[in-house]
Amino acid sequence: MHAPPTPFIRFLRCIATGATFLALAACGGGGSDTAAPASSGVSGAPSSVTGSSGATGTPGLLALDSGTSCGLPDFQNSLMQQINAARATARTCGSTAMPAVPPLAWNNRLFSAAARHSGDMATNNYFSHTGLSGSTPAQRIAAEGYAWSWAGENIAAGQQTATAVMNGWLASPGHCANIMRAEYRDVGVSCVQQNGSTYGKYWTMALARPQ
Repeated sequence: MHAPPTPFIRFLRCIATGATFLALAACGGGGSDTAAPASSGVSGAPSSVTGSSGATGTPGLLALDSGTSCGLPDFQNSLMQQINAARATARTCGSTAMPAVPPLAWNNRLFSAAARHSGDMATNNYFSHTGLSGSTPAQRIAAEGYAWSWAGENIAAGQQTATAVMNGWLASPGHCANIMRAEYRDVGVSCVQQNGSTYGKYWTMALARPQ
């Protein structure tokens, strides 16, 4: 009898300067697997992008409903309370001291980008910042009609509740720093469940700052 797979969290973060668009894929690999906290595993190279993106728009934004929130109660309010409570308190993310920063606002375009990626991962049973189409987080955000100057993404898989995924992200230096980044203004988080998939629940947090 096999043990259930350990929940995973992954965060991609690379910083560019200037006003030129930099695709996340250009950041390359790096980073290393680390020992997992009790509730989650952590892997991948920490990343965030600055630059600019013209918004392309989509036929329609995905709605927040039971299918894009794993059926969890009070999904949006619970996440926003936890995200902004975290940002309201100075903390150390790994070895980096992060000051308290202003709260984020929920953004329906970022939510739609997050929901599409969580749905893609859940339906196709994979776990990556790169979509099956080759899309990057920044491209997915722009495709929802959000013209960004900063864009980033946290993903996780296997956590059963909003509190569990937030605890996992805040316990990981890279994810924590992404949540605490002062440059971001907006956020959207989605969870999509697929029975029979490797991790069951697939989480995406999209963060951005408009142009």
